[in-house]
Amino acid sequence: MSRTPSDTLPAQGLRLRLAGAAPLLGPALLWCTLHGLLALAFFGAPLLASVERLAASLRPVLLVGGVIQALFLGLLTFVATLPLMLLGRRYAVAMPVAVALGVAMLGVDALVLSSLGFHINGLVLAVAMQPRALAETGLAPHELALLAVGTLAVLSLDVWVGVQFLRRVHRPRHVGRLVAVLVLTTAAERLTSAWLVFAHGGAVLHAATTLPLQPPVRMNTLLMRLTSRPPASGLRLGVSPEAGVPASTIDPAAVRFTRKPDILLILVESLRDDFFRPDVMPHLWKRAEHGTRFLHHHAAASSTDYSVFSLFFGLEAQRRDAVVGAGRAPLLFPALRENGYRQAFFAASSVDWMGLKDTVFRDVQGGLRTDYEGKSHLRDAAMVKDALDLARATPVDTPLFTFVFFAGTHFDYDYPPRSAVFSPAWDGKGGLATARVPAEHLKARAWNSAYEVDTKVEELLSQWEAVRGTRPLVVFTGDHGEEFREHGRVGHASDVTELQLHVPMLVFDERLPPGQVEAVTGHIDLVPTLFDLLGDTHTPEQLGDGVPMSRPDPRRYLLTTIGWEPRYALIGRELKVRFGAGLPGTELSDLWDRPLPDAQERFAAEAPRILRRLRGGGAQSEASEPTPRAVPAGAPATATQPPR
Repeated sequence: MSRTPSDTLPAQGLRLRLAGAAPLLGPALLWCTLHGLLALAFFGAPLLASVERLAASLRPVLLVGGVIQALFLGLLTFVATLPLMLLGRRYAVAMPVAVALGVAMLGVDALVLSSLGFHINGLVLAVAMQPRALAETGLAPHELALLAVGTLAVLSLDVWVGVQFLRRVHRPRHVGRLVAVLVLTTAAERLTSAWLVFAHGGAVLHAATTLPLQPPVRMNTLLMRLTSRPPASGLRLGVSPEAGVPASTIDPAAVRFTRKPDILLILVESLRDDFFRPDVMPHLWKRAEHGTRFLHHHAAASSTDYSVFSLFFGLEAQRRDAVVGAGRAPLLFPALRENGYRQAFFAASSVDWMGLKDTVFRDVQGGLRTDYEGKSHLRDAAMVKDALDLARATPVDTPLFTFVFFAGTHFDYDYPPRSAVFSPAWDGKGGLATARVPAEHLKARAWNSAYEVDTKVEELLSQWEAVRGTRPLVVFTGDHGEEFREHGRVGHASDVTELQLHVPMLVFDERLPPGQVEAVTGHIDLVPTLFDLLGDTHTPEQLGDGVPMSRPDPRRYLLTTIGWEPRYALIGRELKVRFGAGLPGTELSDLWDRPLPDAQERFAAEAPRILRRLRGGGAQSEASEPTPRAVPAGAPATATQPPR
């Protein structure tokens, strides 16, 4: 079929418009790259702060990398504005307008980063859209108006200069070659960063992802094969910038404990909260009648190394790489030493590959013992024996702080025949076979392993009391939870769901009334809780990000994360907000990830509180409300976990 002249008119018009805009591409690329470099002005301070934590030999490389990242932002802007070529010669106006708006977004993102510790994400945008959010910035309406007028004036000037630039500058011609050079340079910078992360740890990754839109590149597995060496210990993952209050700068010698009971901190691998029930963990369930159970306790992260970091530092998990990369150590251990405690750390769960011996536990006397061999239930037994031997060998007038980390509940959920209570259960053979194993069989095996751990914990506690002649202060919890195909997967470290974060928390101490506490609590609360129970008078804000579980905040929002991936959840008593990597905006639910019919209304009402929480002012600011009292252990809680 032959075309009529009218059929070719649209195509001719398109070619004419593209031809009219084509000569402007060279100046447009230069204009965009120049504006990309403005990112260094916006993010220069946090970039320099993160680079200062590194070895002197690494700083120039990371600073040059920052310049390349800024050029990459300019290249992204250029590519994003290419569709405006369809406007023909009007591209000379439309493109500078788009670039000016992009620069404004960079400025806003820099303000968000400095205030909240995050780049702009779905949660930030959702909060900003709420009516009362601007009031939380502390700016008066007239100040906001003046700021808006000033910003508009600057953007207008930038657009005018951009139009003149595009119309008068006619170089360079070889736009494609320049784009290719920028792409290759950016790729080289990302690969170099991957090598530096492998060789020097997560503090490099923290510095290399300070500017926005810088995807972290991890090549640890490949580089391990090529070099036959492990990655830098404990610092190889994580992407989020440092947020919240600084790590504690308290002199350990200034910590004064007015009472010094033995302390047993019992951590259990992959133990989610609904495993704590009378048929799965009967001994601890019975003991809980005389202890304090925190019904809504959450791990700081769904991955072990980040969760353990928060447990002992009292800091939110997303701060791990920045804090540990800066060479900081927990306050807890030297404070215990200054107060006469002998300390011992045993881990039947393998933590060597996480680098915890070189990060969290690097300064403890005697180190962290992890050299247990054999099946996990045998390693657990050997660990309990070592802990009890230590109790016997230590004079009763010397207080003991003992950390034990049980491995039996880690995949593949190991236990001896005596604990084969639930059946049918998976046989534990072949990790890949779990895709074909019914979820009920997987869970039955995990229940059996928890039953075995419960037996060993009872042995440890009963013999400890007999040997030492007194009851210790006991903290019992899990490092994170576990999924059994409730969301289509098995395991943890993949999301911030209730199943991966909600863990049991039991505290046995004479200063806590027996019963159940319904306030939301988290691993970041352990350090201020211990200091409070032992009689130290430092305020929780001085110790880190947590609040004492002995005086919980009923209206707090707890910030949790996956750890190695920047996906987060803010968990409150009545509302949970998920945001970050892989989520286009925010997901609103109740504590158990169930949809709420009035979710948007609740979010709008809570937006100011959430903003204050992200800015670091929410942990204690609501403390004027009554502290929730423990519900007697024999009485039902007013809100219990729904059946699964």
